[in-house]
Amino acid sequence: MAFSLNKLKNILNGNKDNQLAGSGSLEPEIGFKLALHPVSKNLYVTVIGARHLPSLFGLSRAYGYLVKVKIMNEIFPGESKYETTLQESSWPIWNEDFKFQLKQKDAKKSDKIDLQNLVAGHFLSLTIYAILDSPKPEADRRKSAKLTDTKNSKLMNEDDSKAKGLFEKTFSSFKTTKSEVITQKSILEKRRTLGAATWNFDSKLFQNDLKNGLIGTPDIWRPINAIASGLAPSDSRRENKKGQLEVTLLYTSSEDGLNDVLQLTVNRLRCSVQTMQEQEQYKAPLYLKATILEANKAECYWKSDRFIPTISARWDPKSSTVKLTVYRANLNKVSIYISFGCKTKMAKKEILGKVHIDEKSPYADSWNECLRQPGIPKTFWVNFE
Repeated sequence: MAFSLNKLKNILNGNKDNQLAGSGSLEPEIGFKLALHPVSKNLYVTVIGARHLPSLFGLSRAYGYLVKVKIMNEIFPGESKYETTLQESSWPIWNEDFKFQLKQKDAKKSDKIDLQNLVAGHFLSLTIYAILDSPKPEADRRKSAKLTDTKNSKLMNEDDSKAKGLFEKTFSSFKTTKSEVITQKSILEKRRTLGAATWNFDSKLFQNDLKNGLIGTPDIWRPINAIASGLAPSDSRRENKKGQLEVTLLYTSSEDGLNDVLQLTVNRLRCSVQTMQEQEQYKAPLYLKATILEANKAECYWKSDRFIPTISARWDPKSSTVKLTVYRANLNKVSIYISFGCKTKMAKKEILGKVHIDEKSPYADSWNECLRQPGIPKTFWVNFE
């Protein structure tokens, strides 16, 4: 009896299509829906599933997929984020819910609830990752942790109480750092970014009346697009193929000129996808270090937490600022050095890029303008060399 290939496909995919109806496209895409409580401003994001995800990455095959869910707005970009569980299918079905609290701009309690104003400026970001290896079983992790704790206890019992306190503090710091490095390395080796889908909130789609005062959207499907750095082709020369860093300089003068302050804030990093892939070859977490020098002597510095290679990273100005108090007469001896690097598993430091900022650097105009206008911050981009 003749049996067409199309009929066979319909039978095999029948159950999936009930939940993953999608848009009918053969390109990778992801489905989600939202529910909103206008009074409490609680937003619920349901990640439904994805279709047509690639399974091969060079010689490696994807073990499963997960999605990072973020709600962002103009004021608090990427403030809240969650991850789905791992699903072992190129047509994964999650149906997982995540709760977010929306922030309404310039709203008073007495104001009538305006749905358009409530969701304006917010957008949803769904980034999907492929995991190339199965996670380590929980039993193995517990066994490894137990052996480590036993070994540590034995070592510490050999010292007296005073030495024990010092050793415990030092060893704890080393253990945490080592654990972070191992975790980051594991992520680098096993995780690959497939792309992302974004959706700007549209109040017109919140039409379905649900239970408990919630209103919801229908199922929404979006293509999974490759992540781009935002750099136009014309920017490639200025980026110098190593990445760019946005910094802010602020100079504050004192009345007597003896307590002037020069402040540097590291805002964000960006690079091309190709640069990120080159950084991944080191299989090590990255870091930034910004140092203010006086007469070529390092006086103060800021060092970032370690992070995995990325096309875009942002730091909180409250924690990424370094200040130097200096005599006004010595300002011509002050300079800034920023390094971008990593430490490999052989404990070898690799400098992936560096920047010098002073009156003789390519950024002399921004430097001099900052010193001429005390109290006015100067924000600009610098290129790693």
